[in-house]
Amino acid sequence: MALLIVPLKQIILDPSNLIDLSTLPEPEAIRLIKESYGFLSASLDVSIRDGLAVIELKEERPVARINDAQKTFQKGVREAQQGDYRKAIKTFTKVLEIIPNHVDARRNLAMAHLELGNVAKAKEHLEECLKLDPANAWSFVLLGNIYAKHERNQPVAEFYYEAGLTTSPNDNILLNNYAALQMEQGNSVKAKKLFERALVADSSYPNTYYGLAYLYQINREPAAAIAILDRLFDQPKSSDMRSESVYRNARALYLELSDELARQDSTRLMGLIQEKKSELEHAAGQRISIEEDNSLEYVSAVAQMAWKHGRDEHRVRYRMKSEAVTPHLVAHELEHIVLEQQARAEGRNLFFVTTAETRTAAVHSVASHVSKLQQQGYAEKNIAEVIPQLIHGLCNQIFNCPLDMVVEHNLYAKYPELQRSQFVSLHQMYQEALKAFTSPEIKKLTPPSIFRASNTLNCAYALFIDHLYQGRTDYSSAYRSSEIFSTGKNLFDIWKKQMEVFQPGDEYALVDEFARLLKLRSWYIWKTDDVPDLSVTELPSATNTVPLTTDKPEAYIYCLDALRRFDGKSRDEIFAVASEIGILGMNGIDHTSEKTYSLKAYPGETFTGLSLLCLMYVGFKLYDPSVNSGLDFAEAYEMALEAHKAAVH
Repeated sequence: MALLIVPLKQIILDPSNLIDLSTLPEPEAIRLIKESYGFLSASLDVSIRDGLAVIELKEERPVARINDAQKTFQKGVREAQQGDYRKAIKTFTKVLEIIPNHVDARRNLAMAHLELGNVAKAKEHLEECLKLDPANAWSFVLLGNIYAKHERNQPVAEFYYEAGLTTSPNDNILLNNYAALQMEQGNSVKAKKLFERALVADSSYPNTYYGLAYLYQINREPAAAIAILDRLFDQPKSSDMRSESVYRNARALYLELSDELARQDSTRLMGLIQEKKSELEHAAGQRISIEEDNSLEYVSAVAQMAWKHGRDEHRVRYRMKSEAVTPHLVAHELEHIVLEQQARAEGRNLFFVTTAETRTAAVHSVASHVSKLQQQGYAEKNIAEVIPQLIHGLCNQIFNCPLDMVVEHNLYAKYPELQRSQFVSLHQMYQEALKAFTSPEIKKLTPPSIFRASNTLNCAYALFIDHLYQGRTDYSSAYRSSEIFSTGKNLFDIWKKQMEVFQPGDEYALVDEFARLLKLRSWYIWKTDDVPDLSVTELPSATNTVPLTTDKPEAYIYCLDALRRFDGKSRDEIFAVASEIGILGMNGIDHTSEKTYSLKAYPGETFTGLSLLCLMYVGFKLYDPSVNSGLDFAEAYEMALEAHKAAVH
């Protein structure tokens, strides 16, 4: 026989029509109690003694069955934690068939129904929980939530929260949810106090941090809001699956707040970067110029090293992408200069170069895909444009990925003031990478080996960002179910291990490690720092070793002709011409004889080797000014450019 003793004043029959049973005649009170507690058993006795309802359940259960029911309850809890609510409902129902007054089983059953959207059933079970245990804080919480969020009945919701706090004044869940109700009603002061009390009661509950941060945001206090979220992410993550949506919302809010703060602080950050630039100039004895250049189309910022371009200064050019991210983009390029200066000081600086041989190897590796595109009817011109561009892009990526991870790691540690701008900027990079991973059209057109390698590098970079921001991002989850994830994880682990003992110049060894794992080591070579005027991409060289100089008037004429040809052309059209010459140059271009060449881009015309190289040189200059060929056409190009501008204007 089970016995329940409940104070009459605490029995809630109907929250919208409260009745004090202690004021009713005893027979009427007993009748209402029997009706209310009939869910426990068909046979029960009720008596009233000194303001207490004494409820006796006549049915008896064997001890063995009671023990089995307790084990079954634990199974149901595990199922609910794993998100399998339908199974959990069946399991908790079995428990209640044996122990109908099992409050925890009934409350968990209600929660499972609520997760599946069965609000009426959840409310019914929770009201029964309060009849069994009028001091059960969780039941007050959940009923308050139902009336606040599902039935939009705020007075009844407030009743349940207040009633719960009467018996459990330090329950963090009650405090948190009551605070959320007060915030929704516009009572910011009371909401803030309740959230703060909830954090004192339990500092591990993620919902409270998110709620308080959101309150600060709507009160236009973004710095306070992001500080609260930092506290959330700096503690161990909750293992409860029901908290996943809270973390997703917290990450989205963190990004929004970071963007707002970075925009507000943009002017100060650009001033800080100018200070850092001056410090670098003084330390290295090399001037650095920082210039806004909104003609940059496919890159947001670029650093040009003085020793690669025959100048007396390093140059950083950037496109004003947004106030939030521009400080980070400029700082990123400055840190690239720092890395190269440090490697140079140790005699370990290297130049990443592609040659005719490495490009040939790259083209051969995707030959089968080119044939497939041809069979599918793609135009030869389109293939000639896309394939070299994809190869060039992957070469840049294999070089930049590990270096950028080093750069961002350094920026995060050295410049805490920049972290909001950095966070927003890296998020945009992640979004761009994700488009390439999820686009069916890109996957269809891209050779599988290039697609896998590129997205594996993006996966490694996503893991790096997650590592850097410790819970504030979850970018790697987009790749987790893909076959590339394990290789991406290996790349990140290689980088992480190297950073434990990192020395200037080690970044180039990281490039090689990444390339070997991706089977791309034959796609580039290294040249030492004593080779002048080389860039990340070295364009095709001539077959004849006679040096190309600009003391020939033909070079000026050919460069001027190229500028006229490209005038008014799109960037893609210019790249198509330069790439066609690049592919042709894999077998060498003779600039010393009268041998002529033809181009699909200009049917019916022929070109000497020198004119072809000038056309290619100008094309790549217009496509990306940071790319240098190693050909000595700079003087002829500058002269032709001045003449062309004068003629146009």
